[in-house]
This record gives sequence, structure tokens and C-alpha cells, in this order.
Amino acid sequence: MVDPARSSKVGWLVRTHYVMRSASFATVFAASCIHIAGRGYGPCAWAYLIGLLLVYPQIQYWRARRSSEPVATVMNALLLDSVLLGAFCATVQFSDWLTFSVMLGTLSNSAANKGWRNMGQTLLALAGGALAGVALGGLHFSPATGWQAALFCIVGLGAYVLAVGNITFSRNTQLRVVREQLRLRERELMEANATLHHSLAEIEALRKGLVEQANKDGLTELFNRRYLDSALERELARCKRESMPLALIMVDIDHFKKYNDCYGHQAGDECLKVVARALQASAKRASDLAARYGGEEFSLVLPYTDEADAQRMAEALRREVESLAIPHAQSDAGIVTISAGLAVMSEHGYAHAEQLLRAADDALYYAKWGGRNRVHVAPQPRAQHDAPGPMPAGLLQLSWHPSYASGNADIDAQHKQLFSQINALHSAIRDELPTGEVVLLIDHLMRSVVAHFDLEEVVLHSIGFPHADAHAASHRALMQRAVNHVSLYRNGQLTLSAMLEVLVSDLIVNHVLDADRSYFSSLPGR
Repeated sequence: MVDPARSSKVGWLVRTHYVMRSASFATVFAASCIHIAGRGYGPCAWAYLIGLLLVYPQIQYWRARRSSEPVATVMNALLLDSVLLGAFCATVQFSDWLTFSVMLGTLSNSAANKGWRNMGQTLLALAGGALAGVALGGLHFSPATGWQAALFCIVGLGAYVLAVGNITFSRNTQLRVVREQLRLRERELMEANATLHHSLAEIEALRKGLVEQANKDGLTELFNRRYLDSALERELARCKRESMPLALIMVDIDHFKKYNDCYGHQAGDECLKVVARALQASAKRASDLAARYGGEEFSLVLPYTDEADAQRMAEALRREVESLAIPHAQSDAGIVTISAGLAVMSEHGYAHAEQLLRAADDALYYAKWGGRNRVHVAPQPRAQHDAPGPMPAGLLQLSWHPSYASGNADIDAQHKQLFSQINALHSAIRDELPTGEVVLLIDHLMRSVVAHFDLEEVVLHSIGFPHADAHAASHRALMQRAVNHVSLYRNGQLTLSAMLEVLVSDLIVNHVLDADRSYFSSLPGR
């Protein structure tokens, strides 16, 4: 069956060939009739002329319409046309005008449809057809054509050439229109493509902006806590795979709350920006990451950096901020300073990023309460199955007595908490809990001591205690001593027994049970 879609696409070519073939063959038939009239041609010759010039075009059109490849059918018929028309020339005894008209029409049709390369094939087909006609009917050569037939050939040939020219012009016009439409569509497509690329670029820029907003801190333009957590976990896993160290520096602006209270939040924001720029300048490698951890705390992640190099970088950062000499009337140094805690994942490592963060945060905590404006390095983690050893001799469980009370409910509650934490630490040692758990209890105790010292200083200043500054100075000295001893223990340079003796003796006996009594009488309602 004929494909309707295919037939509709090639209908113009099939119809044009049918019309041109039918009209031209009919013209030749008419001229032939004029030429051979009265010359004694037999029925076979007349039947051949009628079959070739009147019936044959209808057969070819019928074949093309029913063919699944109508264009190929029409093109293949051109060669058969040449053979049959060559035989026609022999039949009309090679009449000059009839032969000339047939040959010119056949060659021009072949050139128009198949190009100049097929001219030789067409000539051979014409010659072959003529030889076949001579072989069947004999050679009869009578080139003279009467003027009536010649005139008919001239008019018909002229009409054929004009028709071909008109068809060519019409087709060229259509092609120009199509080309213009294609150029217009191409231009529209290019404009649409350019618009699409522009829109995609805007979308990509918007996406990057949204990602940056989601990952960056709006004030300091450093990475935020959320991005830090994910990046630290990735870097920790990568450095573990490659057996390379990973350093994490936690930074805190000393007495920043006092700075805000003294100079205002706008000045506080500017202070945060200045410190953030100094931190970002320290992240000199592409793999280094500077982030705002929260509030006045910052973080610096340093992949492939050992403890010595990381400590030098932390010290350089501390000195850089100190050299800025930002005035801070409420600071001991009179200028803005920072404290830094450093933890390094190396041989033993940390199981998770949270542990590395906690180690760096603890180191920062020690740096702050060891005097501030300094860098403290967290000790390398030890194997968790190591036991702390037997209960040190001479260390007994502490008991709270009502005579220890100051009369201030908050201070007394904190004193009782310190007693309880010391006793919990003793119990952990007695029960031989792993060293990791013992160290965790020590850290909790130190944080409670810091909170207690802060509360005492606030209370003493609020009641106008005359020795409040001296008492606060004793707090710093005690914390410096405690931090040093805890650090020595965690670094394996001090026994647990000696460290605990300092904590109990200095923080509980000498301070809570002795030095704190100096302000009891000044408390309201005592």
C-alpha cells in the first residue's frame, strides 16, 4: 500500500513529471501524425506511436502513485523513456525535427533531474533504443520533415522549454521562500537559544548564590556552622584514608560580651568582621577552611597539617589580632585579643568529627581560663581501654556540712555540685572506669568551676565587696594552675594522683572552704 505521508511529500514531483511527460509526448504524437500522414505507415507503427506517446505516460503515472518509493520510480523511468524514444526516432525514419525535439527534450529532462553526469548514460540509452528500432523495422532514413510538422515541433519544443523554465522559476521561488523562512526560524531559534542560555546562567548564578547564602555567615562571609560540620566530617574521613594529619583550631574573642556592652553591638559586629578577615587570611591553601562557629567563636580547619605547624599558625593568628590593637577597655590587655584551642588528628585519631571538635573546644576552654590571649594544644587521645589505675591513697569522699553554706542559694548550690562531681570522679577511679570516661568527668568538673567563678564575681561586684578584684584574680590563678595540671595529666606528664590532689586541695579545700569565707559576712541576709 502507498504510504499517505510519503505520497503527500513527493506528490509535486510525481504530478509535475506526469503533466510534462503527457503534454510533451502528446505534442510529439501530434507532430508525428502530421509527418507520417500519407506515407504508408502500417498498423504496427501507428500502434507503437499510440502506445508510446499516449498510453505509456499514463502507465508510468499509475506505477509512481502505487509505488512505496514514488521518486525512485519516476527517476528510474527516465532511462526507459530514453530507450523508447530512441526506438521512436528509428520508427519515424530519423526525421530531423522530430529526432531533434525528442533528443533535446530527453537530454534536458535528464540533466534537470539527474545532472550532467548522467548525460552519457542517456545518450547511450537513446542510441540503444534507435538500434533496437532499426533491428526490428529495418533502417529507413528520411530526415526531411514537412514545414507543418517542423512548425509544430518548433512550437511544441519552445513550449516545453518555457514550461521547464517556468517550473524551475516557480520552484526556485518556493525554495527562496523556504530558505527565508528557515533563516527566520534559525534566527528565532538562535535568539531563543541565547535567551535560554541567559536564563540558565541566571538560574545557575541564583543557585550558586543560594548555596553560598546557605553555607556562608551573613555577617563575616565565612562558612557557617552547618557547612563546617559537613566539611569537617569529610576532611576527617579523607585524612584517615590517606593517613595524614588534620588540625582544627577553635578561636574565641576574649571578653567579647563586655566589648559589646561597652561599645555597642555595631562596634561588636565590626570587631567580628576584623577577626574574621584575619582568620580568612590564615587559610592560605585551597583546602583550608575558615568558619564562624557561632557568636564570637570561629574555627579553622587545616587538612594535612601536623601539630607543630598548626600551633605556629594559631600563634601567628593570635599575634595578628593582638597587633591590630583594637581598643577594649574591659579587657585585661586593654585591646581585643583571642584565645585558641588546637586539636590534631594524627596517629591515634578521633572516631568522629564531633570528638575532634570537642577536643579543640576543650583546649579553647583551657586557653581562656588559663589566662586568655594564648593558644592551648589538646593532648593526643589515648586508647580508651587504658584504666586510670587504683584509687590514689589519701583521697577520701567529700561530705557537705551545713557550716560550709554561705547563705546565697546559688553559690551554695554550685559548691554542693563541685563536691558531688569530685565524689563522682573518685567513684569512677575506684571502679576503674576507662580513661576516656575519667577525662570526661574532669572536663565537666572544670566547666562547673568556671561557671562558679563567674557567678561569684558577679555577686561580689553587685554587693560592692571591697576585695572583689583580688578574689577574681585568685580565680584566674587557680584556674591557670588547674588547667596546667589537667593538661600535664592528659599529656601523660603527671600522674592522676597528683592532678587530683591539686583539684581537691586548691579548688575545694583552699578556695571553697577557706577563701570564699572571706565574703560570707558581706552577703545580704547573712
